[in-house]
Amino acid sequence: MLKIPHCGNTSTITGTHKMTPSYTFIPSTDFINNLAFDYVETYSFQRGSEYELQEKIFVEEYDKLKSRKSKQNDLTIEEEKRLSFLDKLCGSTQYLLDNSNQFHYSAKKTNTFSSTNSNVELLKDILRTEINDVPAWMCAPIYRDGFVFYDNQDKIVSVLNVCLSCQYMETTKFNHINGDYITYDLLKRFFIDIGHDVEDPEHYVLDDINKLKSKNKK
Repeated sequence: MLKIPHCGNTSTITGTHKMTPSYTFIPSTDFINNLAFDYVETYSFQRGSEYELQEKIFVEEYDKLKSRKSKQNDLTIEEEKRLSFLDKLCGSTQYLLDNSNQFHYSAKKTNTFSSTNSNVELLKDILRTEINDVPAWMCAPIYRDGFVFYDNQDKIVSVLNVCLSCQYMETTKFNHINGDYITYDLLKRFFIDIGHDVEDPEHYVLDDINKLKSKNKK
């Protein structure tokens, strides 16, 4: 599985002053209960052989330009623009939509459901799962699954990026949605049931946790 390099410094720089990003953490229950929408689309991105091949090409080009800039600092104006473009793809966490509401180049829509569809009712119930234990794995999320919520004017009202592997959710950068371990296992099952590909479809984190608890009791 190809992993994109991530920048080590998450602070943004304005002029000569570093600004600490503002993080928000909202329970998934609050997120879905306060969200008014007419329909939702499900998306798969950053997965598949075609994507991995393209990312390999991007990363190799990115590393070469970054190395040249660091060692020789002789990039042309066009190469500087290209490096800036690649840095957005290879130098930071990728989201389903960027700041301009443009979809990630690898995004593939898998389903569209109206707000009254039974699958949406199930999704709401999943996000309303009681939060007893928020996952805190020591890994950076790689978002491969997502939801885009629309109003009746076809305008995007919210996005939910989901990393089933590291069990993270964000609407946008630094804006986290907290869910329970169970929430992520239920989301995995939800995606599978609607014909949406996921990694390790037979593996559920809650099973591992229960096995570990059982072992510790012995």
